[in-house]
Amino acid sequence: MDLYAVATEMVKNYGYIGIFIISFTEAFIQPIPPDIFIISAPFFGLNPIISAIVASIGTTLGGLFGYYLGYKLGHPIFVKLFGEKYLQKGEEFFNKYGVYGIVLAGFTPIPYKVVAWLSGIFEIRALIFTIATVVGRAPRFLIEAFFGNILSNFSINKLYNLNIYLFYLINSHYNHILDIIMLLISKTVYPIVFITTTLIYLKNRKLGLKLAFSLFLAVLIIFSLKYLINEPRPYIVLENVHLLCFEGNEPSFPSGHTTYAFTLATSLLLNYSKKIGLLFLIWAIFVGYSRVYVGVHYSFDVIGGLIIGIFCGYLTKLNIEKFIERLKLIDIWRKIKKKS
Repeated sequence: MDLYAVATEMVKNYGYIGIFIISFTEAFIQPIPPDIFIISAPFFGLNPIISAIVASIGTTLGGLFGYYLGYKLGHPIFVKLFGEKYLQKGEEFFNKYGVYGIVLAGFTPIPYKVVAWLSGIFEIRALIFTIATVVGRAPRFLIEAFFGNILSNFSINKLYNLNIYLFYLINSHYNHILDIIMLLISKTVYPIVFITTTLIYLKNRKLGLKLAFSLFLAVLIIFSLKYLINEPRPYIVLENVHLLCFEGNEPSFPSGHTTYAFTLATSLLLNYSKKIGLLFLIWAIFVGYSRVYVGVHYSFDVIGGLIIGIFCGYLTKLNIEKFIERLKLIDIWRKIKKKS
């Protein structure tokens, strides 16, 4: 059974009652949170603020029910439902953060049902638990409601018009000196990424391998999205474009140059040197700007590239050893580790 589909139908058919039920049950047992339904409340004909309030009430009552279950049923049932791993991690979490951990869990994606059960198991005072729940979850839901209101005021046409407006705002303000600078920035992205990645690999093979993997993943994501969305280049559909370079008929979204630049900058910032990383981050921002300036991308293409690039760059911070071992490259990996 697709729980998300069930939850969607519940909100669609029962409105605020559906959001209450989802919030209540998510706080002690089921995995679907109410967040997406708060943000998308306008699409269900609901008010995001009221949805956030209903969700806050539901999650508080549901959390108290989970608290009661933990208090009465204790460790054995918890372990059967969530596993020994969550019990151990939960104990470490409460030892480290105490009551503040409840607030933290309420505001972040930490599974709140686990925190509710553990609060009962560890016999935290019910009143304290309730206050911490409200303090943690209500602001989170209200922030989501704020974004829900923004979304409700933006139709697809408005977003499209904003994209066009931002494009002309950048592309129509040009001069001869900026033309040279922006074209140079735009055209040197690939060489800079290649040379920097090579130098990183020669100095730190493990990091170089991770960076190369992240860039390869970025390529896959970019071209998948390009041909899935298939958005034409601005110079194909718009008039009076200040065009400095031609990219053919290749789809526009997202910006590949921006993605590679932010992948490299994020990786250097997280793994190599903050000063060098910040310099590359500034460079990446100029790369994104230059792609609109030279007339080959919309602003939203650049924003998409920025998000993908940061995501791919962040992957270099993670331990990919297990992943590589699963690809049966253990021997190669061990050789690299010995040399680095």
